[in-house]
Formats: sequence, structure tokens, C-alpha cells
Amino acid sequence: MSDFLTFFKGFDKTKLTNPLTIAYFLLAFIEVIAESNNDIALISMTKPFLMPILVGIYCCSSKKYNFIFIFSLLSLWIANVLFISLAVDTVFIGTLFFLVNRILVFYIVAKISKFPGYLPLIIGCLPFFVAYLVVGNLICNELESQFTLFVISGITLILYGGFCLGSYILKSTKQNNYLLVSTIFITVTQFIFVLKIYYATYHFLRPLGMILFVIAQYLLYHFILMDERRKRRYKLEKSMKKEIL
Repeated sequence: MSDFLTFFKGFDKTKLTNPLTIAYFLLAFIEVIAESNNDIALISMTKPFLMPILVGIYCCSSKKYNFIFIFSLLSLWIANVLFISLAVDTVFIGTLFFLVNRILVFYIVAKISKFPGYLPLIIGCLPFFVAYLVVGNLICNELESQFTLFVISGITLILYGGFCLGSYILKSTKQNNYLLVSTIFITVTQFIFVLKIYYATYHFLRPLGMILFVIAQYLLYHFILMDERRKRRYKLEKSMKKEIL
């Protein structure tokens, strides 16, 4: 037993990052094929494992876990499982968990990125607001009891998108590039999901949405990981300066 504990403590968890990343994208590829063929059985066997694998990738590559990010992925995992069935009740509950995910991610991003200022925020909100109006106009007659939830989700999406785009306008860094692309992809994914419910004949929307979703979550993971590494470098540089002085 002691030998096992010694091995476990000495094991370099970062060695699992690449195999888990390969597994993530391989599973995503199978999921895209399943979505293309509308194979519910195969979707049920692949989609529920995407977020747990991404949690594993993050835990293996991070030295100091952001538990809010982990909780956001878990809420997204629950939403994905519920979205497999397009029944009204499960979609409604799944949307609630997806909204929780967006709020948690917004909180994380707001802590990492500086407030861009009101003007960049307003400018950043405009394209997301226009996209929201276009999609809302297409499905407003079908929303019925879910109209309130759609509005709340839309407001969250617009503010989050505006914040990310505003941060990019204020400071175009590699980290903000990842965040912006992730935000655009997840926004398009959300609109695609809404459209495919009410326009089920557009079969190309399912695999397209899944491709964007998988990339968006992976880029967001990289955004958070880059910030953690930046903070570690800053602390290391600060401690080295103190030693010199």
C-alpha cells in the first residue's frame, strides 16, 4: 500500500494531458458523426463524456485548481446530458444549467480580465445584440412559456460577449484572442441549438454546432490555464526580486 501511495505522489499528472486531449477530440469527432446521422444511441454514448474529459485535462495541466471553472463545466455537462432529449421539459432544465454555466464563466472572466470601460463594452455588445434580435425574431412565435428564459439567457450572452469583445478591443493579447474566439463560437452554438429545435429540417446545424462547441470549450480552458501560468510567473519573478534585494 505504501509503495502505491509513493508512486501516486511521485506520478507526474501532466503526462496524462496529451492522451486526454487526444481522447477529447477523438470523442468529439465521433460525436460530430453521430450528430450528422442523428444517431441518438451513439450521441448518448459520447456526448456525456466530453465535459468530464475536459475536467480531467484541466486537472492534469493545472497546478492550482479553479473550482468555479470546474463547477461551470459540471453544470455544462448536466445541460449536455439533458439536451440529448429535445423534450420541452428537459430542454428547459438544461437551459437553466447552461445559464448557470454562463454566469459562472462570466464571473471567472470578469475576475481575470479588467473591465474594458463603458464605451468598449457598449461597442462589444452591439454585434451580439444584433445576432440575438435576428434569432429571436425567427423563433419568437414558438417560444411561448420559455420566452422569459430566452430573454434572460440573451441578456447574459450579450453582456458576456460585449465584455469579452471589449477586453479584446482594449488589449489584443493571445489570451484575449482565445477568449474572444471561444465566446463567438459558444454564442453561435447557442443560437444553432435554439434554431435546430424549431427548424429540425436543417440537419447541418447539429454537427456544426458540436464542432464549434468543442473548440469553444477547449479555447476557454486554455484561456484560464494561461492566466494561471501568468500569475505563477509573476509570483516567481516577484520572489526572485526580493531575494536579490
